[in-house]
Amino acid sequence: MKMTWSQGARPPAGDRNGTHWIFNPYLLLAFRLFLAAIFIYAAVQKIGKPLAFADEIRNYGVVDYGPPLYIMAVVLPWIELLCGCALVTGVGVRGAALILVGLNAMFLVVIGKKTIGYMGDDTPFMKIYFDCGCGFGATYAWKKLLEDAVYLFMSFALLAAPRHRFTVPIRRRSS
Repeated sequence: MKMTWSQGARPPAGDRNGTHWIFNPYLLLAFRLFLAAIFIYAAVQKIGKPLAFADEIRNYGVVDYGPPLYIMAVVLPWIELLCGCALVTGVGVRGAALILVGLNAMFLVVIGKKTIGYMGDDTPFMKIYFDCGCGFGATYAWKKLLEDAVYLFMSFALLAAPRHRFTVPIRRRSS
């Protein structure tokens, strides 16, 4: 006879409710609020200075000139702000998480590319220090790569979570 959880059998460690520990609702809430604070702060630092942010984007060599550069410099901070607000309010958490997964993956790639460019000058990896343009000032490349990897992990956890508590439910109208 196989015992069920309700009959006294214990679920596997870290799987009490049939979910992994990473999907703990309070941990997901902490991820949401932390990412929201980071991206809202970063957005506010860039929204009022689109030309300076365009110069930072140009330094990465991804978009060099013209309208795409300036459109990106104007739109990207607003996307970050909207994602941060969605995470705080609990409206559209999965959509915000999906966008943040994409943004953080892109940030990792371009910062990695810039870091490799500096390493070509015989500069050791741990000594590479620059302003990535995120709004937090100059930092070491290894630290920025690690931070963005953590943000990517948190965003992916929010995206992959089977359900979210502390959110505003969106009800669809039946026709």
